Amino acid sequence: MKKQGWLGAGIIGLGLMLSACSSAPPSPYQKAAGDYEGVLPCADCSGINVDLQMMNMDDTGGAYVLNSLYQGRSDEPMVTKGNYIVLEDAGMQQLPLVYQLKGAQGNTIYYLRPLDNGDLEVLDPNMQPVQSGADMTLKRQ
Repeated sequence: MKKQGWLGAGIIGLGLMLSACSSAPPSPYQKAAGDYEGVLPCADCSGINVDLQMMNMDDTGGAYVLNSLYQGRSDEPMVTKGNYIVLEDAGMQQLPLVYQLKGAQGNTIYYLRPLDNGDLEVLDPNMQPVQSGADMTLKRQ
């Protein structure tokens, strides 16, 4: 009788351990994974149609594909591929989380701040909100 009690308790304990593992909070790379779209301002065109796909590689790194179509200048989007990294307590404002998109040569393409609703805000090169009055949001699809 006692053996059955210990066996039952062991099975329940194992089940609780496994459920705790599966409910671990998602990594910042898991949270970022997805498709985003928006129209960003452009100095010499009417806007840049941006289509960004962010992928979680292994919870310690991410990759992206960025399609940028300059309205009125081209019918073919410019395609940029690279990796992104997560920066914590970033910039002068100590933003809790910023995604830094890196180009093939290691140059920074964008700094992106995740918003509470899942969208991404494009930041300036100093990781500050852009003060243009334009919508700098890429919306999660």
